[in-house]
Amino acid sequence: MKETNIETKKRKLRIKPVFIIMISFIGLIFLGAIFLYCPFSLNENVHISFLDALFTSVTSTTVTGLVSLPQGIASTFNVVGRTIICILIQLGGLGAATLTVFIFLIASRKLSLSEQTLIKEAWNLRNYKSIKQIFYYILLITFSVEIIGMFFCFLDFRFIQHFGTAESFGFAFFHAISSFNNAGIDLFGTTSLIKYQKDAYLNILTALLIIIGGLGYFSIIDIVANKFNFKKFSLHTKIVTTYSFALIIFGRLMIYLCELVNKGTDVSGIGSFFLSVSTRTAGFTTYDLSKFNYGTVLIMMVLMFVGASPGGTGGGIKTTAIAILFAYIRGVMTSKKPHLYKRSLSDDLFKRALLVISLGGILFITGTILICLFEGDYNYIKDGVKYTEYVEGASRFSSLDIAFDTMSAFATVGLSTGITPYLGSGSKVVLMIIMYIGRIGPLTVSTVFKPNNKQHVFFVEEDVSIG
Repeated sequence: MKETNIETKKRKLRIKPVFIIMISFIGLIFLGAIFLYCPFSLNENVHISFLDALFTSVTSTTVTGLVSLPQGIASTFNVVGRTIICILIQLGGLGAATLTVFIFLIASRKLSLSEQTLIKEAWNLRNYKSIKQIFYYILLITFSVEIIGMFFCFLDFRFIQHFGTAESFGFAFFHAISSFNNAGIDLFGTTSLIKYQKDAYLNILTALLIIIGGLGYFSIIDIVANKFNFKKFSLHTKIVTTYSFALIIFGRLMIYLCELVNKGTDVSGIGSFFLSVSTRTAGFTTYDLSKFNYGTVLIMMVLMFVGASPGGTGGGIKTTAIAILFAYIRGVMTSKKPHLYKRSLSDDLFKRALLVISLGGILFITGTILICLFEGDYNYIKDGVKYTEYVEGASRFSSLDIAFDTMSAFATVGLSTGITPYLGSGSKVVLMIIMYIGRIGPLTVSTVFKPNNKQHVFFVEEDVSIG
């Protein structure tokens, strides 16, 4: 009897693998914040609050890209600080599961069953086979794409932008890692890539790195293994590739058409393509988003909400969730079994997709309301200063700006209309929490609260009128 009680207690105290993933991310974030707060990471005569150091660590580790520093990353951090940010981006992009496998391989220790479960849940695997093999593939893909991207970025910075050799290498190194990991953090000041708006080479190169990172490691492995033969792709890869490119085309057309009537932006074809790619996952921009009309901003928010694909470096509810939702809507309307590419979809898939979408929506709405409450009804910005009353020449600190930043945080995008550095401490804390949940994933976080024991009590069903 005593042994049974002990076993029961052990089961209750057993830490869920998902909880380990969440704690490891928190540990990495706070470690990064401590290093970034230290004087050796900052430029001479520059001082920042620990909250801003923490915000920078969160936005780097969650590969988001929102920046709370009015002067930007490059003017705040020296080579040491930039290197730390780059490491945080790389580790955040790889994810806690990949790092766990790496540590155990270095220690020459086999993965226990609980550790394998941790990796399986983090990578959404169906079984425990080939965990080490997938790990090697992930590293190979990551470093191969980043090195190739770094080389081509160097050519642009050195021979088109005419930076010095050392400076070009530094920019190329940081930009390739930030682009592939969909971080959207740059070293070009406070205007992202606006000054390189006419550099088609850099725009297309950056977009390609973002797309590859956003597709997800498992889709890339499947694509390469099947030699780009679409018919041989798994259902997951088919959904990811078709929806990713469909969303890029949709976003490109909608942004371009909406901004045709806006005389203050003059968005080009390449510019709208770049924004469509970057909006869903990365956070780089070649235009001042504060000048965009409200229709374009709302379309960009929809693209951000969908986000990238599972197993990738981006956030959002993911392309697969929206594909499954649409398939079920079509199935209900046509009274047919929901399917995609001649494959039926289970009810469990729909439930998970609906849960992700619902939790994402709730998180976004809650975050927006909280920040609006923290910031008050009226806020204005002029020459880098926030005012609570209107002054001549100031721009309005609107609820749409707050909603845009909140959605950007949830989808780990990093785009902003320019209000992030001027938000109060409470609002920054809200954004940090949203960025963290957005990177870990709402579905992953929700499993922490799921009881270990199965439900044995069921209630009587009753019909409810709908619509």
